[in-house]
Amino acid sequence: MLSVDQDQLRFVEDDSVTVSLEFPWETDSGYHCTRCGEDIVETAGGYETESGEATCSPDGDEPTAHVPERAPLSWVNSATIDADEVDDSVTVSISVGDPRGAFCFTVRRVPDDAGGDLAGRLVLHVPHPGESSPHRKLTMLHPGAFVVG
Repeated sequence: MLSVDQDQLRFVEDDSVTVSLEFPWETDSGYHCTRCGEDIVETAGGYETESGEATCSPDGDEPTAHVPERAPLSWVNSATIDADEVDDSVTVSISVGDPRGAFCFTVRRVPDDAGGDLAGRLVLHVPHPGESSPHRKLTMLHPGAFVVG
């Protein structure tokens, strides 16, 4: 079952068990003006609309410079959930704009016949500093929390 905003959706069943969300942002910077609500981009001279307007007057007041605020979720490009029956795992991938890929978090069940203390147990794999191919630099804030970038 797939649900979006608590509504169940029907989808074609096949071998794929992947759900992806993509965020096609209209501006390169992901900013909007808190005064007028227009999408704005950062330029050498300040913030402007795509048509080049550097000021706004939403209430008919004297025009002033746009007041930038990052748009919610403007930092994310895509998010994907992949359930892999062959690997007996679920991976969540979140792309935050680095061309090397995405942050991937995987929960995998160790096979029952693997032997040892981990047989049949779930193992969580998470991004970490020092990873051979990280999506973005990670700096530990405290155990279990990292600053990205």
